[in-house]
Amino acid sequence: MSTRLLGPVLILSIVSTWPSLKAQSLCPASVASDKLICLIPQVFGPNGLVLPAGPFQNSFASNSLAPLNSAIARQSVLLPLASPSSGIIFTQDPVTKLPVPSTDSLGPIFAERAETIGKYRAFVGFDYQYLKFDSLDNFSLKKLPEVFTQPDNTLLAPSGQTCSAAPNSLNTGHCAYIRDVVKVNNSIDLKIHQFITFVTFGLTSRIDVSLAVPITDVRLGIVSDATIVNVSATGVHVFDCGSTNCPNQRFPSARTASGIGDITLRVKGTAWKGERSAFAIGVDVRTSTGDSLNFLGAGAAGVKPFVVWSRRARFSPHVNAGFEVNGSSRIAGDISTGTKERLPSQFTYAAGADVWLTKRITAAFDFVGQQVFEARRLIRKDITELGACAPNQDTPPDPLNPTCPVGSGPANMGPADPNLSQTTGTFNVSNFSVGAKLRPFSNLVITANVLIKMNNAGLRGEPVPLVSAAYTF
Repeated sequence: MSTRLLGPVLILSIVSTWPSLKAQSLCPASVASDKLICLIPQVFGPNGLVLPAGPFQNSFASNSLAPLNSAIARQSVLLPLASPSSGIIFTQDPVTKLPVPSTDSLGPIFAERAETIGKYRAFVGFDYQYLKFDSLDNFSLKKLPEVFTQPDNTLLAPSGQTCSAAPNSLNTGHCAYIRDVVKVNNSIDLKIHQFITFVTFGLTSRIDVSLAVPITDVRLGIVSDATIVNVSATGVHVFDCGSTNCPNQRFPSARTASGIGDITLRVKGTAWKGERSAFAIGVDVRTSTGDSLNFLGAGAAGVKPFVVWSRRARFSPHVNAGFEVNGSSRIAGDISTGTKERLPSQFTYAAGADVWLTKRITAAFDFVGQQVFEARRLIRKDITELGACAPNQDTPPDPLNPTCPVGSGPANMGPADPNLSQTTGTFNVSNFSVGAKLRPFSNLVITANVLIKMNNAGLRGEPVPLVSAAYTF
């Protein structure tokens, strides 16, 4: 082949195979990954829970734990953020025409107010919040059941022909007898430490620009306790426990990851301002700077336009609303193929009030919510065990299957085992925020707050504490 043709042919070859190169499993069973996104799926496979010999049916791609990965990733990067510009604002003195610190409240915590900080003023804040999750879609993270079953095939029939099917030339009573079940209880431990730096600058007396840079530490662990239910009473299925075989085994695994998350840029402008009330519009742009495979980022950009109404007084009410649209990310797709899907869109809202208690102390209360559209969710879908074959005592033993005589009847039905499955649906996440702000001196503001869940939809946890320090220049 001419060397002049080699380059174009090579390029054409790469282009033609690019889709298959991209569509690869993020967590191949043969390779132990150090990525957090692979911790849970690789519990089921050569690097974790190895099922006993036999065609047990289930896989991470189709089992109940698949939504957990997308929920962890979504929650870790789409957490409600404290306001990047609340604190001390500057207003124009009607006599001197110079900017002076406002004597009203120090503003909300998990909501925005319509006023800006003031022309050429700068705000720098440092937040820390700690999250410990305990449930997903109202299921305890300490009790996530998974059931592995065997196909109920006859000994002489092709795959799919069950014992209870009508006898035919391939089914003369030789119903399957190895109907053992592997029951697994998964316990998840998930903690997130998040440090956020906020910087806000007043371009004009009505326009602010802000930057939020999160540093996140994620700690994820899973313990899977597996038990073989010996339905067949043959003991043919056991786990390899080293020198012995056993019907029970525990598979623990844990990893941590830390680093910079998705940086958010904000522009907010006061569109209308009255004597006490104001209305503002703005937009948040979230970049994909965080490592999504370690749950440090969403793996896709997001845009959220929002509106704010607030009233400035001793008791200052405020209302926020926004709609976030996200791009496509691997964490929302099928990790077994590496394909991408669009992250769920969200309608976000907050309503509450900040109350001026003294010139140095403000209390803040907010109802904070998110309506998440068409996201993966968990549902309970029990699996009924198939019992051993019901033998007909008047027939001789089956020479191919001594425990199940020729002419045996349909299988007895065993107990129903709790099992989780996945679905797609819209849900609402509701929180109540309560906190206080202290202005010890000059332009320094110290904040303490707690975010309390009001429902169990989505990935939820214990009350979330937040502390911050901010200074306005």
